[in-house]
Order: sequence, then C-alpha cells, then structure tokens
Amino acid sequence: MIRVLQLGMTDNLGGIETFLMNYYRNIDKTKIQFDFINIYPNKLCFQNEIENLGGKVYKVHSYYNHPIKYLNDVIKIINDNDYHIVHCNMNSAAMLYPIIAGKKSNAKIVIAHSHNSSSDKGIIKTIMHNINRHFIPLYANEYFACSEKAGEWFFSKKIRASNKYKIINNAVDMKKYEYNEKIREQKRKELKIKANAFVIGHVGRFSKQKNHSFLIDTFNKIHNENNNAILLLIGQGPLESKIKEKVNNLNLQDSVIFLGKRQDVNEWYNAMDLFVLPSLYEGLPVVGVEAQSNGLPCIFSESITREISISKSVEYLPLNEKKWVNSISNYYTFERNKKTNISNDFDIKYAAKKLEKIYENMCINKKD
Repeated sequence: MIRVLQLGMTDNLGGIETFLMNYYRNIDKTKIQFDFINIYPNKLCFQNEIENLGGKVYKVHSYYNHPIKYLNDVIKIINDNDYHIVHCNMNSAAMLYPIIAGKKSNAKIVIAHSHNSSSDKGIIKTIMHNINRHFIPLYANEYFACSEKAGEWFFSKKIRASNKYKIINNAVDMKKYEYNEKIREQKRKELKIKANAFVIGHVGRFSKQKNHSFLIDTFNKIHNENNNAILLLIGQGPLESKIKEKVNNLNLQDSVIFLGKRQDVNEWYNAMDLFVLPSLYEGLPVVGVEAQSNGLPCIFSESITREISISKSVEYLPLNEKKWVNSISNYYTFERNKKTNISNDFDIKYAAKKLEKIYENMCINKKD
C-alpha cells in the first residue's frame, strides 16, 4: 500500500477540503491511503470522516507561529512513518514550509499542487508568492494544478512543458449531483419559495475573491424588474455580516436567503434555476462542476478558466452589472436540463482511478 501524506487541509470548508475528500472517498484504500497534517487549534474539516475511513490526522505546530517547530514535526512524521509521497495542496506560494518539510525528509516524492490562480491576501503575500514560486523546483519534484490558469500562476513554462506537470481535475460524484424533481419541491417548500419564483444560486465562501458585493448589486437590479426573483447564498466567511448588512440596507432581506455552511449542498442545486459565480479569480471552482452536473445553466465571470465549461449551458461575462442583469433576465423562462452529458474527466469515479495510477507510477519511477 502507498501511504500519501496530505498537507494543506484546513479546519474550514473550501476548495482544497472538497477536492481532497472527493478523491479520498473514492480512491481504492487497499492501494492508496491518505493521512493528513493539522496545524490548527480546531479539528480539521471532515476529521471524523477521515478517521472513520482509516486516515490518520497528525497535530503539529503552525508554521505561521512556529515555522522551525513545524518543519521538525512534519519531517519526523514523514520519516517515522515511511511516507512514499508528500502531497502539498497550496493556494499560494507565499509559504513554502510544506514542500520544504517534504524535501528535508526521506520522502522520495514531493508534490506541489496549485489550487488557485490569484490571491486576495494583500500586496505583501502577493510579492512573496511571486518571489517564492521560483524556488518551488528546489523543494518539489512533481507538479499538479487544478487548471491551466492555476498552473500558470504557480509554475514556470519549463515545468509546465515537462512530464512532471499534470492537471488533476476537481472532479465530483456525478450521481450525487443529478437533478431530482422531488428534492426540488422539498427544498423550495422548506424555504416557502413560491412555485413561480426564479431562484438564482451561489455557493462560495464570503471572501473578497467570491465578489458577493457585486452579486448583491446585480441582484438588486434583477429584483427591481422581477420581484419573484430569489437569491440563495450558501457558505460562510469573514465578509458574511458585511454582506448581510448590505442586503438589509437595500431592503432585500425577504428575497436574499443565507443558508450558511451546509452538508447537503448537492440537494440545494435542485432548488435553483440559475447558478452564478462572479469571482474575481478561481483555480477551477468545483461548485461550477457540481452545478453543471445538476443540469443548471451557469453564468461565470470572465476570470474563470474555460476548462470548467463542461456542459452547453455556460456563459462567461465581464464584471459589468448591466451585462449580468441582461443575461440573467434571459433565463427567467429557461427550461433547465434534466439530464447532463458531461465528460468522464470530471467524474470522481474515473478521476480517482487516474490519480491512483499517477501515484503508483511515481513510486515505480522513484524506486532506488
């Protein structure tokens, strides 16, 4: 069995957490086993499930507060447990401690995996990322990205042209996200949404990246022309209270529904008529794959990679309110797809097998 130590999982649900758990649930655990590092005071997101699936979670010092202790902790864990692969899941190269720990250990394979295509962490972190990305090849010897855009942001042309570079799709369980009329009726009834209501949906953390302020301004104009319009917002995050305040100031509190952090997001897609993602940037947003798997028409900002366009009902728009309002209004009477025809590349059952093979081939190629 190949044991893979996964670094980068946090205590908050986001893209990396969703990616890791989608693959971990579907990978053949008689061949590959994932274990995880936790640098947070709280349990990791999905920690109970991880442990139920046979994975270990190691609590270590945080590299934010104790970088040397972090390195010592992780190096010892890798060496004591003879990990074949150290897989570092990263949103930015501002902090290289995970791949440094991998390099300084006995692990033969250290993967740097880019999950994003920009950052809103401020000018200092952006400068650090732009400097540190040049040092990635000193510590990592395999390179993954969730999309070409995410790869460009992290890795040099030379790396991207090599056989060490691979795109690993943010795949989902297609079956789980299939459209279900019965669940649609249940969910809309639960929120007392009228049968003739037009429901716009968004799933994302309340952060600058997801651009909720623009979404609320756009919805305000939509609601002025169609008072049957409803906006469903799923997620939580640091800007949530600020967005709620904006909703109240615009007197939209009866038409904007905050559903918070959910474990049943797959069911809520059924209640929607249109999915929107006006992000300032993304790696490859898994929620876009989920929404298309449900048959929803989608409007994405132009900054989002075209690689996510895996169905026929996808539109890309610049972040211009008038264009978004005009486009959204075209969907008031749109008949959503009940069935989807999406490539296997984004089906987790297929993608997990592909990743298994990649891990296995790495280990064969790196044997002494």
